[in-house]
Order: sequence, then C-alpha cells, then structure tokens
Amino acid sequence: HGHSWGNHSWYEYPASRSAVPTDLSAPSPPPPSEREPTGAPRERDPGTTPRERDPIGTPRERGVALALLGVAVALRLLGVWEYRFNSDEPQHAHVVWGWTRGLIQYRDFFDNHTPLFHMLWAPLLAAFGESVRTLFWLRLTMLPLYLAALAVTWLIGRRLLSPRAALWGTVLTALLPPFFVKTLEFRTDVPWTLLWLVAFEVAAGGAPGPARLFVAGLAVGAAAAVSLKSSLLLACLLGSALAAAAWRLAGGNDTSLRPTPRTAGRALAAAGAGLAGLAAVPAGVALYFQRHGALDALFAGAVRHNLQVSQHGPAPLERALILAVGAPLLIVVARWSLRAGPPALARQRLLLALTAGSYLIALEVLWPLITSQTYLPVEPLLCLFVAATAVGRPRALQPGEESSVASGRRAAEPVVSAAAAAAAGASRPGRPRIAWGRAFLALALAVELVIDLLHGPLRGDQTAPTTAIVAAALQLTAPDEAVFDDKGDAVFRRRAFVPVLEDITREAMAEGRIADTIPEAILAHHVCVATLASRRLPPRGKRFLDANFLPVGPVRVCGRWLPGAAGQPPYPTVAFQVEIPGRYTILGSGGPARGGLDGLELTAPRDLAAGVHVFAPRSPPPWALLWARAAERGFSPFPPTPGATRRTGP
Repeated sequence: HGHSWGNHSWYEYPASRSAVPTDLSAPSPPPPSEREPTGAPRERDPGTTPRERDPIGTPRERGVALALLGVAVALRLLGVWEYRFNSDEPQHAHVVWGWTRGLIQYRDFFDNHTPLFHMLWAPLLAAFGESVRTLFWLRLTMLPLYLAALAVTWLIGRRLLSPRAALWGTVLTALLPPFFVKTLEFRTDVPWTLLWLVAFEVAAGGAPGPARLFVAGLAVGAAAAVSLKSSLLLACLLGSALAAAAWRLAGGNDTSLRPTPRTAGRALAAAGAGLAGLAAVPAGVALYFQRHGALDALFAGAVRHNLQVSQHGPAPLERALILAVGAPLLIVVARWSLRAGPPALARQRLLLALTAGSYLIALEVLWPLITSQTYLPVEPLLCLFVAATAVGRPRALQPGEESSVASGRRAAEPVVSAAAAAAAGASRPGRPRIAWGRAFLALALAVELVIDLLHGPLRGDQTAPTTAIVAAALQLTAPDEAVFDDKGDAVFRRRAFVPVLEDITREAMAEGRIADTIPEAILAHHVCVATLASRRLPPRGKRFLDANFLPVGPVRVCGRWLPGAAGQPPYPTVAFQVEIPGRYTILGSGGPARGGLDGLELTAPRDLAAGVHVFAPRSPPPWALLWARAAERGFSPFPPTPGATRRTGP
C-alpha cells in the first residue's frame, strides 16, 4: 500500500513481482502454498525506512514548519528567565545540591523520586555554584533534552507515518502547552520523557531481535531509574507488544511466528536480552546504594513512601464510562494504524498506538495520582497521529504506479515515478477532506502558540517569588545551618523537617501515618529561617510557626509581635514567651525600640533563653521581637517608610 500526496509518497512501495534477482545463487522462492496472496505487498525488512522523492513537502511548507520550531525555541529561552518556577523545581535542585555536599539521597535527606537524574546533574550544579542564577542554568540544561525529544519524535513519525506527518507532528509537539511548559522546567520528567521516546523508537524500529530489545530495555530501565511512573507505561508497552504479535500471527502470512524450536529459541534470546537491558541501570543504582549502606533508605523514600498515596481519580461509575468510551476508541485507532504501508510498519504503528491509548486509559482508571507531566511520554505520539490524520491518510496504489530495480543480492527496491505520483495527486479524490485537515492543523498550531505566549512572555517575569526565597536564605544563613521549608524551597540549605510537604505526605500526616514533628525539628536544628505560610503546612506545625516566626519579605525569621496599645507614656511592661533560644533585638516602626529587657537597658541585641521575658518600653508601639541577624542584614517586619533604607526583604 502507499499514498501520494502532492509531490511525495507516504511509503516506499513493494517491488514489482516481475523483478528477478541477478544473483542466481539466491534462495529459491517458497512453494506456492507459502507465498503471499497475489497482489499483496511483500513485507519489507522492518528495519528499513520508507524513502520519498520529496521527503518533507514543498520548500514553503518546510520554511513555515522550521519557523514555528524556531519560535518554540525562542519562547523557551524567554521562559527560562520569566516563567514561574514550579514547586518541584527547587525540590529537585535541592536534591541535586545534596549530592554536591557529599550527602546520600534518602539516607541523609529526604526524596521520593528515583535517583538517577539527581546523580547525573550533580556535577553540573557543582560547576554552576550556589547562587540564584543556578536555578536558571539548571533550566537551560533541559533545552538539549527538549530538542532531542523533538528529534526522536521526528524519527518515529518519519519511519512509521510519513515525513510530512513527522514534520507537523514534531511542530505540534514542540508547541503543545503541557509538553512545552513541563519540559521547560527543571524536573526528572524531562529526561524520563526522552528515554521513553528513545525506547519507542528502538522498539518500533525493526524486527525484535536480541540487540534491539537489549537497547530498548536499557532505555526503559534508565527511565525507571529516573521515575517510577515508568512502571505503568512499561506494562502498557508489554501488553501492546503482545497484542501486536497476536495480530501478526493471526494474519497468517508470517511464518516467523510459528512455534518451532528455532523461533522459540530466538524469542527466548530476545526476551532475555530485553530483560538484561531492563535490569542493568536499576541494578547498578541499587548496587551503589547498597555499598553506601542506603539501599533500605532508597526503597523507603522512592517506593514505600509513594505507596502511601490515597486513591484519587473518578468514581467507579466514571471509570466504567472511561473504559466503555476508551476501549472502542482504542480499537478505532488500532485499525487506523493498520490501514496502509507494509505489514511490518503497520505492526509497529499498531504497537505505539496501542501503547499510547492503553496508557491514557490506564492512567484515568488505575493511577492514584495524576499530574500534567504524567502524560509527557505519549504526547508526542498523539501529536504524530493527529498530524498524520490532518495531512491525509494513505491510499492503495493504482496500477502502473510502481517500478523496481534489482542488483546483486538485494531484493528489488521500489521507486514511484514523479510523474505517476503527480498524476495520482492531481486525480486523487478527497481534496476537500485534506483541506479541512490542513485547516485543523493550522488552527491547532495557532491555539498552541497563543497559549504558550499567555504562559510566558505576555505575563512578564514571574520567577521572583522563588528566587527571592533562595536569595534570602543565602543571605541569612550559613552553609551549615538548617532552614524550614516545604519541599526544598531554599535549595542550598539543609532542611530541618525531613519529609517534603507534598500531597502524599500531607495525606499521610492527616491520617496519622507520619507524625507532625515540625516544632521538634525546628528546635532541634535551631532553625531561625522558614518559608512563608502555605496550604501544605499541617495544623500543629502551622500554629508553631505562626506563633514564633515573623514574615520579613519572602521568608519568615524567629520573632513575634509584642502586645501593646497606643497611648501616652509611661507604657506598661510586656511579658512574652520565647520558644526558640537565640540572639534577638526589639524593633519599633522607626528603628530599634528603647526600654529595658529583663531589668537591663536594651542597648544592643541580647541572647535570650527559652522561657518568659519582660520588656519595659520607653518608645511607642508597635514592637517586634526579631532575630538579631535578620535586623542587622536589613530585614524588617515593618513596611518601609518613605525615605527609609530599611527593607522587608533582600
């Protein structure tokens, strides 16, 4: 089967039956009972790639597509410096920083992701140094992975669909808002997506021999060492491979799957190679942690902690509806993927179509916690299939549209003449449908571009909330001091409270499976810098932080407001409780407050032990007890007054 569109064809067509090999020593043809049916296309080597005279359409079309890809890259570069930081980004950066300090993930600090990504990026962070700008450099390291993912998307589409579908599928992927935004962020999901795309390209790139399955397994194993979300996708890939093999066997034309000792041996060798590749990287990671006495900590953080997640998602009836709608759609997509091209390519399209479709259904029905990045590895496949539908589907060859050549031991390679292709394109019915497809493609690209613009450049710089926290923590604390934050927001400082305060932890704390020991952790580590109040804080920890910390711009520091009413002096004495011992000062709205503290004149910051203290003021309220280091470095809980130099943040 083949399809001509414009001046190029979708597939390389089968050689003419009249072609005769020039090498008389070549094996004799099979008996008539084993030959393919008359008129059926001879299956090409699944490792080969369709060739076309005009591989990517007209020069104008290529120019538009490349311009859109250039816009996508330019928007990403702007987004690196302007798009808001997701809370996962400082968390990953903090874990990478821990490796640069000689700490072992899980054993010395908490994380709930598999470690390969953080281990590989540690040398880069060490080279960038501990500064706010490092957050942006880390984001920039995602750009090569994004470009590589687009390149692999192009390779998959070019081989299994057509160069034109590959081109526009790649452009759709590049601008797809969820893919565009999540691959811009510094997160494990970016290399995870690339590794899975590589696995798809290798697995669907030819006959499933030992070498191919070993490389595919190696990519999947590395993806699992980056993110445990790989488990569901691997199950879908294996199930889809079995379904594609069953279709191949049911076709009746392929003798390679008949159960003989030879085919069974080849299948076992290929399966063994795939398993060896799959286990290689995770086994290496496990061995490293075992040698450092942290293997149990790895399983506790990366596996057992994540198993605590409560079941989310739709109700049982909604799950049944998803299955009732999704299964027929999956069958439609599977049938569409088999409609054109040599059988080998059709099987490989079927493999990826079933993998993407079953993964989406399984996520909605089975996966307990879904985020937008969970869909990343299959989004390029969906874009390729959408593009293939938009630019026109393959059709069968008309008589006289194929020719062949033969030389040496090679089978005849078919070549479609340019004149026949042009004539077929001119006379081919369905032009209105293709015009609608082009219009849909243009509309989809325009919508994607508008959303990407609204996410980034049109909204201005949104990075300040995150960078201000990092800058304040660096300014207020020494490298050996701990801070309190939700998920590693301070990045370059140790965290006092071990678990990260994300959804799984919050649910476990609400159910009593993880204790809220935030007050004890703060006291044990002498923490005097904490992030601002957030929805992630459990009730007990929130009460302690609210009572013993004051906001000073982007962070909170040890301190509290002292009660006092405006009036004429003499002002009544004020008794207050100190929970966190440290060096404190008392500020008024215009600067240091005047008065006596515990019977002594307050002329300088004072070391205060835990307990009750008494302040006898001689300056008007309001008064704030504040960690002295913050006051000395220009931080204040009071709003700045006109002409004042004191600030409420860095």
